[in-house]
Amino acid sequence: MKGVLKPLLALTVIAAVALPTRLVMQAGAIGAGYAAKQICSGVFVAGLPEHFVVNTDVLPRLATVGPLARLLNYDLDTDGQQVKANMLGASVTARHRERYGCTLNQTDHAPLFPFAVSADGFAGHSHDTDVTPASNANHAPAQHAETKPALQAALNTAFAEPPEGGRNTLAVIVMHRGEVVAEQYGAPVTATTPMQGWSMNKSLMATFIGRQVDQGNLDLDGPVVSALQAAGAGSRTLGKVDPRLTLRHLLSMTTGFDFSERYFPGDDVTDMLYRQPGMWLSAPDTGHAQPVGKQWAYSSGDINTASLVWQQSLLGESYLHWIQREFIEPLTLQEIVLEPDASGVQVGSSYAYLTARDWARMGQLWLDAWHGRSKVISEQWQRLAVTPGTANSGEIYGLGFWLNNAHRAFPSAPDNTFHAGGNSGQFVVVVPERELVVVRLGLTLNESLADMNALLADVLAAL
Repeated sequence: MKGVLKPLLALTVIAAVALPTRLVMQAGAIGAGYAAKQICSGVFVAGLPEHFVVNTDVLPRLATVGPLARLLNYDLDTDGQQVKANMLGASVTARHRERYGCTLNQTDHAPLFPFAVSADGFAGHSHDTDVTPASNANHAPAQHAETKPALQAALNTAFAEPPEGGRNTLAVIVMHRGEVVAEQYGAPVTATTPMQGWSMNKSLMATFIGRQVDQGNLDLDGPVVSALQAAGAGSRTLGKVDPRLTLRHLLSMTTGFDFSERYFPGDDVTDMLYRQPGMWLSAPDTGHAQPVGKQWAYSSGDINTASLVWQQSLLGESYLHWIQREFIEPLTLQEIVLEPDASGVQVGSSYAYLTARDWARMGQLWLDAWHGRSKVISEQWQRLAVTPGTANSGEIYGLGFWLNNAHRAFPSAPDNTFHAGGNSGQFVVVVPERELVVVRLGLTLNESLADMNALLADVLAAL
């Protein structure tokens, strides 16, 4: 199907002439990239209607590009499972692969990590075999027969639209002592819809790395420059990286890289997500603005470099197979769709799709590990992952997790609460001392409207 997204803000001829051509082209590539990627993943991974993805995700997001969002054309190819988008002369294609989701900026070069053989015929490592979903797929956690009225009222409030609109809550799950005690969805999302977690993928990546550390397959203090060299990074990039930089610095976001995370056209993070075939290079290519380990600065680029290190530790096994064995099967998950960049490296900063129930399962894993009762992740790792950082401004963050001690993101929750958080109001919140996991998913551009603290307050009061 072909579509034309009409302007939300008009671009005048004078403004177009005044803007540098480079910025116009970058804005076009980023806008087209966002549209192609989100429509592709929304339709082929999440199984959502095209019009829902366009009208509740793509169009509102393009409004933030401002007057450069003059006109975007896209072509959704259902048979070929791809989306082509064009904006301001920039053309971008996102293509769907079985079990891998959608990828932008595919090139003719062989990927750094070939894809496993799957139903669409893409070749991978010779020792890989086809991957099939777990036989116990989509089992929900144990669930009470009836939701308490106070909990149902809390969920109703979380779904209620404020007068100005824009909350767009799509799923809420409350797990208490390992059981689902409340669950609600907003159409067209259901319990079987894979939902994008955005930066909650960072907490997943930290957990995958934790599994490898627990098994002795990764060293948190191993040098990152060696991993970059093994991946084929050029001497120009390697010369910018402090040899003291470690995987621990990447996960704690204390690399000191001069990586900008502002989400403007031409910014490092938007260039990485929508223009670069190998996202793991983006942060190292900026060089260091601060000494390693001294300053905390939120960085999706750091996590994508950590993702490279993690995949190297799998020693040739596709991450799809590794995830199946190490997480999907033991946790009885439906599926984790972890989308890669064009080089075959999982975009650990942003591109993970799980059902709301599976996001809850991951939250329960973190809760169980914190209490020392998980066979998948050790108590030692989970406690380390939620230990406040010691770098400047780093006390609000651990290793891939947001903390609630100094910053008090959730004043209604205890100090040792921690959470995975993602763009547009994605949350998996773990309250260890109350044996509680709360998942909230939606498309909330003004994230204050998600009001996760109010939801937690209502849930805690109801329990």
